Amino acid sequence: MITKNFRLNALANTYSAAIYHDATARNGGDHFTMQVGKTEINVAIVDGVKGIRELVDSYVLGALQQNYPAWEVIAINLLEKCVVNDYLTGHGREIWQSMINDMGDTLAAKGMFQ
Repeated sequence: MITKNFRLNALANTYSAAIYHDATARNGGDHFTMQVGKTEINVAIVDGVKGIRELVDSYVLGALQQNYPAWEVIAINLLEKCVVNDYLTGHGREIWQSMINDMGDTLAAKGMFQ
């Protein structure tokens, strides 16, 4: 857990759950696809919502923490726009897709799956 801010943790958990449920519904199981260079790979979601929360901590909250002094306030404002009634909004889906793209770009930069 990257923060002790109760509100931010609650929002990050809600966002992670919405991502998990959206991804599993769209893909028919605990996985999602990612483009790594020219190769499309399936990525298993390990530990369900908890596994997605680790990705949210790394790719959303961690990035904000490294770049903005008031990162928790920014993160709260951002995550409030990502989920409505336990479902991803378009904004929430865009951020999730950006996370997937970042992961794929990182693997491609390391020369994996080329």
